[in-house]
Amino acid sequence: MKNFHKINISNKIKKKLKYLRKDKLYDYSIFGLIVDEHSIAFRKAISRCVKDGLVIKVGNGKFYKRGEREYISSEKPLRIKARKLNWLKRGRVSVSYLKSALSANLFWSNPKGSIPIENIIIAIIENNSLSDLDFARFSFGDNKVIEVFLKYFNIHSRPLIRDILYV
Repeated sequence: MKNFHKINISNKIKKKLKYLRKDKLYDYSIFGLIVDEHSIAFRKAISRCVKDGLVIKVGNGKFYKRGEREYISSEKPLRIKARKLNWLKRGRVSVSYLKSALSANLFWSNPKGSIPIENIIIAIIENNSLSDLDFARFSFGDNKVIEVFLKYFNIHSRPLIRDILYV
């Protein structure tokens, strides 16, 4: 007879989450073999952590721990879903369309061709183009914009954008 040990996946995940930095983007690979060997239990445990407010899920397989804020809305913010799914699949947008859609010519050095979505979002955030931020949110979805924002920027240096995105 084999001696099976009951593994508490939820406790392992919570213990790992306890030591992660706040306001940093992570993916599920940080949990190692738990994701592959106990996938159903892992998904349930992560869902419970999201429901309890320990982590906030951003997209497929990505999450972050929310840091302390001066003002935290008690209600769950609405997330805008991507409308241009074909752009997300390709990962690029043609420059000719961006010239007409964005308020500023952020990509003047590339008059033809296409720009990666991450570069578009980075340029919008770097230039503090709030009207163009709406374009990015409605075109690519809040999850993609938040993912890029957490990946490439210190969110405390840009509190206005952080508050707009409810990060």
